[in-house]
Amino acid sequence: MKDRRKPGDLEPRQGSAGAEFSVPLAQGGKPARLVSLFGSLSESREVVVRYVFDVGDPDYQIIECRVDGPLVSITPRLPAAAWYERELHDQYGVTLSGHPDLRPLLFHENWPEEIHPLLETPAEIPWAKRRYPFLKVQGEGVCEVAVGPVHAGIIEPGHFRFSVMGDVVLHLELRHFYTHKGTEKLFEGSPADSSVMLAESVSGDNCFAHAVAYCQAVENACAVAVPPRAAAIRLVGLELERLISHIGDAGFLANDVGFVVAHALAGGIKESLLQASASCFGTRYLRGVACPGGVRTDLDAKQVAMLRDSVTQAAREFAALAHIILETPSVQSRFETAGVLYQNFAEELAVVGPVARACGVDLDVRRDHPYGHYRDLQFEVPTIHYGDVLARARIRIQEAAVSSRLICEALGSLPPGPTRLSVQFEGQRQGLSAVESPRGELLYWVGIENGRLVRCHIKSPSFQNWPAMPFAVAGNIIADFPLINKSFNLSYSGCDR
Repeated sequence: MKDRRKPGDLEPRQGSAGAEFSVPLAQGGKPARLVSLFGSLSESREVVVRYVFDVGDPDYQIIECRVDGPLVSITPRLPAAAWYERELHDQYGVTLSGHPDLRPLLFHENWPEEIHPLLETPAEIPWAKRRYPFLKVQGEGVCEVAVGPVHAGIIEPGHFRFSVMGDVVLHLELRHFYTHKGTEKLFEGSPADSSVMLAESVSGDNCFAHAVAYCQAVENACAVAVPPRAAAIRLVGLELERLISHIGDAGFLANDVGFVVAHALAGGIKESLLQASASCFGTRYLRGVACPGGVRTDLDAKQVAMLRDSVTQAAREFAALAHIILETPSVQSRFETAGVLYQNFAEELAVVGPVARACGVDLDVRRDHPYGHYRDLQFEVPTIHYGDVLARARIRIQEAAVSSRLICEALGSLPPGPTRLSVQFEGQRQGLSAVESPRGELLYWVGIENGRLVRCHIKSPSFQNWPAMPFAVAGNIIADFPLINKSFNLSYSGCDR
């Protein structure tokens, strides 16, 4: 496949499927952070596995392996690879020697073991009857508590199996993908210039981040730089989405400890921003705004002033509310020391986003791998090292203040000019893009042939962060699980992509 990376992008290295995989080193001599791991098919229908690493440079490092036999699993050395390799096994049937747990990840007991959906397109899929062996914690007095997959609230399905001694959680095992959408399969064969809607459907409350990540991947594949005005409007949308998300999260955390007044007030502030988005962009959740080559929606002077006033007012009200939430003793007693995720676990599992920054892991795609209008900005990336629910709440509150400032600065200096360029699709192209979504690092990789997608891989921050949840829950009482879960704020839909 012909490579059309922009000048300066790092070339992929060819790896060997049969040999021991050499993990690149980051600055300081530590193993590089695994960003993603996924498969695709070559022109000759061979499986190609791509490993994406963060070595500390502005560009990610991509290593390619053509699979001609079993692959050596890197999970024993990089625990962050565990789910990615299980997914690779499910999607492509790749054998991974040395993997500690190759139970099915995406597919449940009714899915036939021999059918791999990204390797083939079967006419029909027979109903299977397999068994999924959960881990059994042995010992006198140990009980199992099964929660889900159907929940009392209006949320998507997910199964949590607790092994408890009294009220204390000894072990938590996750089982997700009950509503796996097969989005990456749906991308196959679709027009690259009009598939933004599929990206927006992956995670509804972060749909603009998904849309921008997809569009940037297409633009990078086609060597297109969007106009400065479009890049600035994208930044406004991305930060507005982050601000809305963090305000909502703070309110839901307050609600989980019975502080319903704070929850209601946060909901009102969030609603004011959603209404401002509807007035200025024509959509509450920024659907249909981003497109390859730029944005479909421009902002006039009246809309700019209205949006800036709305964000300023919302930021002021939320700062006052956040102070009340964090200074309320009953809230502090529930938040503090609950659900601690230690920094070493966060680093080994390559956790991203606010959850990582609350553990002292200083990562942010906007600063470390700048894109779009962020290349021209300097801004603070808050970090806290305690790793508990309180730290995750504080991170979101601090990031909301940064987002409001970035929005107002961008609106105050919107560059003149067009908001969209045409994108020409010729031949075979590949492109990679990452953005910092409200939940963390979100990555898209696309392969395009004559204007149609042959592969679109989505690395969701929720897929990355769910495996860390059991480490934060162990040692806590089971009644604190809803609070800990909410403080992670992971998307079932984003995981079940």
